[in-house]
Amino acid sequence: MEVFSLIKSSLAPEDTNPIHRLYRVGHQVGACGQEMVWRIHDAESIEEEKGASVFLFNKKIANKLHKPRRRELVCEILRHDVTLLKKMSNASVLSVCSSLQEDRDSLAFATEPVTGSLANVLEKFDRLSETANTTCGFMDHEVQCGIYQITEALMYVHGVERIIHRNVNPASILLTQSGRWKLACFGFAEKTQDGRESFSCKAWSPKTSKMAQPDLNYIAPEIQTTEVCTYVSDMFSFGMLICTIYNDGCSLIDAQYNPGAYLKQLDTLTQKFGDIAPAMPPALVDPVEKMINRDIRYRPTAQLFSLLKMFHDPTVTTLQQLDNLHLKSPTDKSHVFTAITQNIPLLPKAIRCSRLLPSLHQECTSRDSVVSALPPLLSLIQHSSSEEFTEYVFPEVTFVFNCSKPEQGTIYLLNKIDVITSKCTANQVRSEVIPFILKHVKSESYRIQEAALNALLVVKDCLDDAFLRTTVLPCAKEQFLQTSDVKIQLIILSCIKHLMSIMNPFTLRDDVLPFLVDIAHTHDASIVMAVVGIYRHLLNKRDCVLTKGFLARSGMPSLLPHAVDPNVSADQFSVMMDVLYDMLGLIDQHRRSNGTSAASVTPKRERLAHSGGDKNLLFVGNSSPTGIQKSRTAPNSPELSKLKERETLTVTNKEPLRRFSLVPPGGGTPAINLTPDDGVYMDRNRRPSLQNMGQYNHDADRSERKSSTGSLFNFSDSRHTSSRRGSFQALGDTVMQLFSGK
Repeated sequence: MEVFSLIKSSLAPEDTNPIHRLYRVGHQVGACGQEMVWRIHDAESIEEEKGASVFLFNKKIANKLHKPRRRELVCEILRHDVTLLKKMSNASVLSVCSSLQEDRDSLAFATEPVTGSLANVLEKFDRLSETANTTCGFMDHEVQCGIYQITEALMYVHGVERIIHRNVNPASILLTQSGRWKLACFGFAEKTQDGRESFSCKAWSPKTSKMAQPDLNYIAPEIQTTEVCTYVSDMFSFGMLICTIYNDGCSLIDAQYNPGAYLKQLDTLTQKFGDIAPAMPPALVDPVEKMINRDIRYRPTAQLFSLLKMFHDPTVTTLQQLDNLHLKSPTDKSHVFTAITQNIPLLPKAIRCSRLLPSLHQECTSRDSVVSALPPLLSLIQHSSSEEFTEYVFPEVTFVFNCSKPEQGTIYLLNKIDVITSKCTANQVRSEVIPFILKHVKSESYRIQEAALNALLVVKDCLDDAFLRTTVLPCAKEQFLQTSDVKIQLIILSCIKHLMSIMNPFTLRDDVLPFLVDIAHTHDASIVMAVVGIYRHLLNKRDCVLTKGFLARSGMPSLLPHAVDPNVSADQFSVMMDVLYDMLGLIDQHRRSNGTSAASVTPKRERLAHSGGDKNLLFVGNSSPTGIQKSRTAPNSPELSKLKERETLTVTNKEPLRRFSLVPPGGGTPAINLTPDDGVYMDRNRRPSLQNMGQYNHDADRSERKSSTGSLFNFSDSRHTSSRRGSFQALGDTVMQLFSGK
């Protein structure tokens, strides 16, 4: 009991160690090393304010638990551990941030942030405080990826550093916050000399402190029997480690610090392996069986073991790439994310949520790498279920919305709004997506504004009229008035036009129409034509909100000045006139549908028709309900010739028109080629004379002119009247000359 009290008291942080001047040391998260002598604490660098882990060793532990042995032996092993670690430079070996700090009572050093050792995860809680936070259990792909990472570490240690670790076991493997497995605890490692691949070493002995010897349960048989250590001795220890993982954290050999028990259990090792082999992936069974063979000739090297096909599975490859992200350049990260995006549909849900998302979150905090992290994030959204999206993915989406991004990243997100909203609820769209869009509608970048306005149309089904009236329309109109870029103004008008389908008629009447009238006074032809397009869209709607009062007092007056604008092209003018005629027709229809006295008798109306820059004017009768009909015929076309011929024959054959012609009625004079000219038909090659004048009935002419004044669109009658006045004035002058004898 006294021993446990001493252990508990020794677990308190040692404030006297110089490491506390460099790091803010927090609570304990794990332990590692032989007999778990290193206590692992969360920490933060005081100077750089970066996360780290601090490893502390209290020398009192060696004093109290091993009185016959000098504590200096254990301290020397731990110093050797830190010295070798600091020289290593490999992604699969624990990275040291601060060199060893020592005082009278403790040793300490700092590393990259870790969450504990593999032994902690496998429920080996030796020397752990009650508050230590550990997680037990791995997913299959995580185990396979971790095994491959330790294989890489051994390849580096054996092939590059020419070092034999001698103590590969769960307590020598550290887990980073990203889930990467890293090899550590090099206190018993030795470097080979003169190119040799083996050296002599001492077997495990009960006469030496357990802290000063490797773990007996993982020692290779040749070390214990012949005191010879080779590179494949580490492979035996590694094979035993793999068996421990698939044996619920229990080693196949449990010698209880007894070399005799070790040798006895070594004889039954093959049988015990057969019991746990079904729990392993089939691809691992044969290689691991060879790794734990007593004959070193059958054991594969780390390089040969790394060639297993299971290590190149898409999921394992993805995990491997994620663990190395922090070591890659922005260009390399882009290639990695491209490969990850292709593998996302193959990843298990747990891998996507627990490993991929945290890595993407970390990359999105950097403005340089956020663009390359967006494609896998969007792919993750696309392949996630509704529950997975709501619980795990959507918080990351909101984080990305609010983080700093370059223009390219913002445009990419806005262009992919449809992918995001396909998984969002209506409330999520209103609370996060739409504010993100509206914020960028006010951007200074034309490309971002264009993408934001297009994105707004994507989410229009999630907008109600109240939100449109109070939020969207004010934002769009404000941006229209603030910007001087015609392109942006046109995009805003196009956006408003597309949003009209979900607007309430009152919103259209009170918010949109007055806005259109105000901006129609601009001198830019393209803006005016955009407004004309919106009017045409409204005129084509069945539930039209355009009243005769608005059209007469605001709509048409705002457009009419542009009919004489020289900047308006012929095609634009044609479209504008079409809309103005439609507005007139709508006014006429409104008046006649209100039960006026003229509604019962609707005279036959005629309408001016034009075709682009065509100067030929046709007057075509119309019997449509609105009294308006357009006739578009290309100049000099066959249709126009036929139409003129029919008009000529009609005028020639009709009896009333004889009063306006110089051709005698029913006479024997040969037919004269008549040409329509503003309503007057005469032979231009003949001089008018008194003999060929027909009868002229002034009363009938006045009667006909009087009846023609009741037609609103009968431009033809008025033109006939004006032409007749000029013709008869000329005839009168001729008659006076004859009577005077001139």
